[in-house]
Amino acid sequence: MKVQVLGPADFRKMPWKNGLGVTIELAVARRSGEDGFDWRISTATVATAGPFSVFAGIDRSLAIVRGGSLTLSVEGRDDVTLTTQTSPYAFGGELAVSSTPVLESEGVPIDDFNVMTRRSEWQHTLVQHRLTDDVVTWALPAQADSVAFLYCAAGDGGVSVALANGEVVNVPSGHALRLDQIDAPACQLRAVGPSSDVFLTCVTRLHG
Repeated sequence: MKVQVLGPADFRKMPWKNGLGVTIELAVARRSGEDGFDWRISTATVATAGPFSVFAGIDRSLAIVRGGSLTLSVEGRDDVTLTTQTSPYAFGGELAVSSTPVLESEGVPIDDFNVMTRRSEWQHTLVQHRLTDDVVTWALPAQADSVAFLYCAAGDGGVSVALANGEVVNVPSGHALRLDQIDAPACQLRAVGPSSDVFLTCVTRLHG
């Protein structure tokens, strides 16, 4: 299994597709074409109300990292309000979406976490956990060309990841762990300090 700990120096800052915000790419599988990726994992800041970029043929999941609440108005659906306590929200990238943030602190934008996959070829899962004293089992995908990605959003000591081969990897706050060529069914997660907030993503290629 290929194991990489990634930090801010590995991430790429770029403008939103519609130019109305900033995204930090944490991991991406690039391809030619308008959107330029097969899948992408990123964070973004939201400070003012406005529309989301349109990504035709892309499945999206979004969760709140910190900073307040975000109400989404999604084409054909009831409005939904996301906070750090709500589950990630999934929607199609071709839908018209606008967001209205409510900031916890004036002038400090909301940070959100995004996963996007090209629907015709890839699928993804996204969950978020607040780790404390308990050990959490993270189930990993079995497909050889899948990717598992952990982002530690907060926590003084970061996250300790025990791999099936006995190796233990520490992931500091603001860093990520990427697993490729996965050869184990699961790994074990534990907060190093009192608590840590993590986002867990698995990206899997569709076969058939």
